[in-house]
Amino acid sequence: MSRSLVRNRVTVLGMAVAGACSGPAPVTNDHEVGTEMPISTTNFAAAPEPLREPKQPSDEKPIAYTSLKPADCKLLDQNVDEGGYSRHRCPGIRGYAIETSESDLRQGLTVIAPGGRRTEIDLSARVANGAFNALGPTAEWRGKNREAPSALIVRLNVTKPEQAPDTSNLVVVRLGDPTCISSVVPPGPRQNEMARRQAEAEPPACLRT
Repeated sequence: MSRSLVRNRVTVLGMAVAGACSGPAPVTNDHEVGTEMPISTTNFAAAPEPLREPKQPSDEKPIAYTSLKPADCKLLDQNVDEGGYSRHRCPGIRGYAIETSESDLRQGLTVIAPGGRRTEIDLSARVANGAFNALGPTAEWRGKNREAPSALIVRLNVTKPEQAPDTSNLVVVRLGDPTCISSVVPPGPRQNEMARRQAEAEPPACLRT
């Protein structure tokens, strides 16, 4: 297991305790965030490019960014024993919310729709194949209609067995009925652009199991 990922997860658990009494941070739009979606690239063999706004029509720019950092989200549940467990709720946009969970150095993601419907996005099984993993600190909302986002992009860093290099994937989540993973974009040239194109497909199809 990657020592760097262990250190990152310990840090996250510490941040969760520190942020337990603080309220969630507000969602920011692309104008407030600037041109970069902050993503940790430290200690990964193939460092991913940070998400930056491509040169494209204004109606295809990110609608907003949501911080997934524990300190910026509301702590819902926590158990520091037996490997550690925590669950946080992060404010979304247009009635959406995101819940993140962590257990045994693996993270999960749940999308909560405006009507309250919950959809669990099984990142550990579908993307990491059971390996240790960690979400990036920011989620990006995409869509041509700024009043109704159609997709969400998150980064999932996955630890590979033995001495194999860790990987950093971009996961595109389709919003709607159904809400599901529509694409997993591995590290490589133009990774961000490829993920955004997948997010803005008409409509983004669900990834086959």
